[in-house]
Amino acid sequence: MCKRYIIALASIILCLIFVWTYFLMSNHKTVEITPMAVFNQKEQITFMSSWGAYDSRAAKIKKIFNQLDERYGYLDIEDASIAGAEFLFILKTDFANGNDPNIFGLWPGSDFNLLVEEGKVADLTDLLMNNPSWYSLFKETTWDTVTVDERIYGLPIELIYEGLFINRDLFEAYQVKIPTNYEELLEAIKIFRANNIIPIAYNQTAEGSYIYQNMVMKLGGKEDVENPFDEDGKLKPCFCEGMYYMKELYELGAFPTNWYSLDDKSRNELFLDKKAAMIVQGSWLIGENVLDSNDITVEVVPFPDMPNGKADSTAIIYGCGNGIFHMSSAAWEDTRLRDHCITILKELTSPSNVAILAEDAGFISNIDLGQYAPEETIMGKKGDDLIARSNELVGAVDWYINRNIWENLIIKKFSSILRGTLTPEALCKQVEEAMIQQKAIGEITK
Repeated sequence: MCKRYIIALASIILCLIFVWTYFLMSNHKTVEITPMAVFNQKEQITFMSSWGAYDSRAAKIKKIFNQLDERYGYLDIEDASIAGAEFLFILKTDFANGNDPNIFGLWPGSDFNLLVEEGKVADLTDLLMNNPSWYSLFKETTWDTVTVDERIYGLPIELIYEGLFINRDLFEAYQVKIPTNYEELLEAIKIFRANNIIPIAYNQTAEGSYIYQNMVMKLGGKEDVENPFDEDGKLKPCFCEGMYYMKELYELGAFPTNWYSLDDKSRNELFLDKKAAMIVQGSWLIGENVLDSNDITVEVVPFPDMPNGKADSTAIIYGCGNGIFHMSSAAWEDTRLRDHCITILKELTSPSNVAILAEDAGFISNIDLGQYAPEETIMGKKGDDLIARSNELVGAVDWYINRNIWENLIIKKFSSILRGTLTPEALCKQVEEAMIQQKAIGEITK
């Protein structure tokens, strides 16, 4: 009896299971299974600067980003930095194609101003005013560099200088006087050339042109450099004069024989490997991958005085470098991205992280590092002394002339100037005409 009861009960249960299964099958809906990877997906933040590849700050910025990736597990910071002349071209191309980086570094000048004018750069004024402790980190005098129409568009953490770097051991070996004026520079060039030492490491790129920029600075002084055109739209005489002096150095054999084909890294290596006695460079030459920050064989001095030059003997090019961080307007308008980018910007400009950039390098901090300040290096001290002794700090020449005209007209045609197939007057005339066209285009697009 019990056995039959169990069999009957089992049969009823099986029938119920069958009916329930049939019901589910006849009323089924498509079930979407969400992969676990979606829940683990990180928010990507793109960063772009000229601190890539062989740049002295490349490894340091990556170190900072690795630490931030660990601290903020929900973020994935993509460092798209590029060293050399390609950086600016790719940055502008990305903006033109709608591939705006979320955060980017860019020096002062026409390209920054144009991006602001086009509405590509986020206005950070209110953000900073609502965070007074953040605002107060930066030197007050540098806000002008990132201010347009009384609005702030960037966070300047890096100061730079340019000077004449010399391999003192080569000067001592050949008993050459460190040049303080143009005549002494000519004499040094003759001696080194006679001993098969390249006198000056130079190449035909924007960075290679720092020697020309420093000549122009010493010829024209602060007033003419920072106001390169007169009321009639003519270039100040120092620009044309500088081209003639460059041609004189070229004819004297001051530059490498392959100056026209050298890239920036190869040019630097001529100096670093003691194949060249001098190079006109910036403070970023010092650091990882380039000049050892405790090198005792290298000196940095102001570029020599030029004949009838207006600048003070101690004058140097000085200002903010690529370490000005901006947020794109596209990132700002995305409220989720905006908050993430603000977090990264606060980290990048914190004393502890800026100290990483400044360690064992020529990086000059624009904020007070306090307890995080790294131990001063030999080359760092020489750079500090160079700045402290200067009675005239001048902005970089290429900040005040449209960058596109500077690179794609002046720099590209320098080979014609040096070889005598184009006169300095003719090139300056082309620059003036290009500036008029640029202004006309600007008026049309407004």
